[in-house]
Amino acid sequence: MISKSERLLIFRFLFSKKSDGYVSIFAWFSIIGISLGVAAIIIVMSVMNGFRIDLTNRIIGLNSHLNIYSFDNEITNKQADELILNIDNSFFYQHYKSIETNGLIIKSNNSKGVMIKGYDAYDKNHYLFNSINMGALIQNPKSEILIGDSLANEMNLSVGDKVKIAIPKTDKTILGNIPRFKTLEVVGVFDLGLYEYDSNLIFLSSELVRKLLLYDEDIYNKIEFFTSSPNEIELFKNKVELETSNLLLNFYSISWKDQNKTLINALKVEKNVMFIILSLIILVASLNIISGLIIFVKEKNKDIGILKTIGMSNKSIIKIFFIIGTSIGLIGSLIGLIIGILFTINIKSIQSFLEYLLGTKLFSEEVYYLSSLPSKISINEVVYVLCVAIIISIISTIFPALSSARIDPIKSLRSE
Repeated sequence: MISKSERLLIFRFLFSKKSDGYVSIFAWFSIIGISLGVAAIIIVMSVMNGFRIDLTNRIIGLNSHLNIYSFDNEITNKQADELILNIDNSFFYQHYKSIETNGLIIKSNNSKGVMIKGYDAYDKNHYLFNSINMGALIQNPKSEILIGDSLANEMNLSVGDKVKIAIPKTDKTILGNIPRFKTLEVVGVFDLGLYEYDSNLIFLSSELVRKLLLYDEDIYNKIEFFTSSPNEIELFKNKVELETSNLLLNFYSISWKDQNKTLINALKVEKNVMFIILSLIILVASLNIISGLIIFVKEKNKDIGILKTIGMSNKSIIKIFFIIGTSIGLIGSLIGLIIGILFTINIKSIQSFLEYLLGTKLFSEEVYYLSSLPSKISINEVVYVLCVAIIISIISTIFPALSSARIDPIKSLRSE
């Protein structure tokens, strides 16, 4: 417990009068340092959480959660149906049979390498339905194409324009091998929200892709599954692999986590490293507490000597200076917590204001994949950061508090 006299001295020392205001100055600088450190960690951790979640959701939203391929690079319609029927449909809510290949899109003198995806049908149940921002989905499977908005801007294309598609298959003629071309009409432009996809993907009908690749009419090269629990995709993957083994199918599976393992691990490592680096800000601020309290104890030698002379115990002296240092750390941590949360909640408004003020786009899609700065506050991480800041502040006060109790009252009063 803290006695009335101890509370009075803590308040008197912490908020000194102007003629003796060093402790107030050191307290404010220490509070500001710790506040900035805590706020910076919360903001950065929240932004990295938001970036990871937003990027993952966009990746999952487009890519299927589990992809089935054949070692022969061909999956018949019969094999696909057999596998789908033998998998418990409670594990997935949607599936597609598709064809994928690389190709070249050509408009006038411009060309670009793209990934071509082909599906049997495009309707309101297809994941592209809500992403079309210009035009419509494919109605004529023999002559229509869907492209991303970034690709459309790059090649100056719009709905109704004609483009040529070339694929890595050739026709033998008297002039030699000639790449296979097809002229198509742009019927729709989609925006999936991820630059890498919007600039590198095009969609055709599976019938057309199959014809360009010279496949038989019932051939695919990929089966896509969407599950209700993408974060637990390993369980579903094991189930599918067991079924393919039982059916003696020459298939293998790749989950969305397998495809993006490097990116996911990089985000985790970067987040941990940023936490360690930004924790140094709190550590530096805690050094202000140590140095400030040590100097303050030296300045208060006479006061401490008088207090000991009138009977105040070493325990009370230690308690007073320990609470002063801890209070500074606690106040700084709480202020930093409030600043960090408020900044994170309003980060998009702050981004818009800075872009307007500077006249430039702070987060280009081409560099950062996302056009805006996402954020997601994790309560567990906020509590963890707050605890670390308070613990560092408490540790920082131990040495100055103990040194105050070692002051000899006779020597301190004699020197005065």
